[in-house]
Amino acid sequence: MAFWTALLVKAVASALIVVLASVVAEAAGPFWGGLIITLPIGAGPAYVMLALQHDAGFIADSALSSFTTNAATFALLTVFALLAPRHPRSVVIGGGLAAWLLAVLAIRAIGVGLIGAVVLNLVMLVLAHWLTRPAARAPVVASGTLRRRWFELPVRAALVGVVVASVVTASRALGPSVTGTASVFPVAFTSFAFLVLPRLGGSAAAAVMAAAVRAMPGFALALLALHLCAVPFGAWAGLGAMLATSLVWSAGMLAWRPVRDWRRVRNNRLRA
Repeated sequence: MAFWTALLVKAVASALIVVLASVVAEAAGPFWGGLIITLPIGAGPAYVMLALQHDAGFIADSALSSFTTNAATFALLTVFALLAPRHPRSVVIGGGLAAWLLAVLAIRAIGVGLIGAVVLNLVMLVLAHWLTRPAARAPVVASGTLRRRWFELPVRAALVGVVVASVVTASRALGPSVTGTASVFPVAFTSFAFLVLPRLGGSAAAAVMAAAVRAMPGFALALLALHLCAVPFGAWAGLGAMLATSLVWSAGMLAWRPVRDWRRVRNNRLRA
C-alpha cells in the first residue's frame, strides 16, 4: 500500500510540475519555453521512483539507455519545428512521433555503447541545430487564440502522470534498457505541441521547439551524469548530479543570452 501511495504522489507531483512548466512556457516566449520544457521534469521523478525500487546498477543502465534514446528526441523536435508553421496539428504531432519511433528503433537495432551514444547525440544535435535555424530566427507571431479551455490542464497532467506511473510499475518486467527508453518518452513535448499549436500558432510553436533543441544538451548531460555517478557514488548521488547538471546548463544559457542578443544587434547594425 505504501508503494502505491508513493507512486500516486510522485505521478501527481510530476504532472503538476509539467503543467506549471508548460503554462510558463506559453507566456514567457520561445527562449524560456524551450529552456523550461527541457528540464528533467518528467524523467527526473520517474528515476526517483525507480531508485526506490532498484539498485544503482539498474539506474545506471537505465540512464545510459535514456541518454542513447535522447538522440531520437532531436529528431522529434526538428520535425515539430519544420512542420508546425505550415501543417495541421495532427500532421505535426504524428510526424514528430513517427520520427522519434523510427529513430529509437534504428538506435536499438544498431546497439551503441557509451562512446557511440555520445557521438550519436552530438551528430543529432548538430543536424537539429542546423535544420531548425530558420524557425529559431523567424519573427514569432502568436496567431492562435489564448483562451484556455477547461480540460487542457487536466489533459496535460493526466498524460505525464500516466507515463511516470507506467514506467515505474512496469520497470521490473521491462528491464533497464526498455525502462530507460520509456523514461524519456517525449510526453512533455507532445502534450505541449498538442495544446499550444491551436493557441499560439505554428510559428510560435516552431520557435519554442527550435529553442528546445538548443536547451536539450543540458538534459542529455544530466542523463549522462546520472549514468556515470550512480554506481560509484550511489543512485541518490547520481540523481543529485543529474539535477545539478541540468541547472548548471540552464544557468549557462541564461548567462549567454545577453551576449548572444548583443552580438545579434551588433551584426544587424553592421549589415545596415
